[in-house]
Amino acid sequence: MSVRAFAVSALVIGSLMPAQAQDAMKTVSELAAKWETAYDAGDAAAIAAMFTADGVLNAPSGAVLKGREAIEKGLAGRIKAGWTKETVTATAGGAAGDAIWAVGDYAIFGSGENAGKQTGGHWGEVLVRDGGQWKIGMLTANVAPPK
Repeated sequence: MSVRAFAVSALVIGSLMPAQAQDAMKTVSELAAKWETAYDAGDAAAIAAMFTADGVLNAPSGAVLKGREAIEKGLAGRIKAGWTKETVTATAGGAAGDAIWAVGDYAIFGSGENAGKQTGGHWGEVLVRDGGQWKIGMLTANVAPPK
């Protein structure tokens, strides 16, 4: 490959990267909004459906939930325990081959016995194409240490 051809190729590829990152962030932000809506409605099944069939949720509690059924059960338990509102913010994301990676922050707010309580932390996820849709293949979340 000539130097000129290499330079043109690098320029074309470089100009695509910001667009790919923007598309990835749009996808991640849409999924985060969908998560918030389902969580706030208490719909653990809708959240579990956002994962691939063999998706993994490494929960802030340390539990490792594998598959939609386990994810639904775990989230339903958390909601039933009074953690009924969640905010999710994507802070960065990008394309990685045929996948999307993303990171962000979350906060969970209590009701009932947990009224006035809040917890939260950071999360990271990998999205993959599944049936023509972006699904969560893996989501890992932690609890931020107290300030």
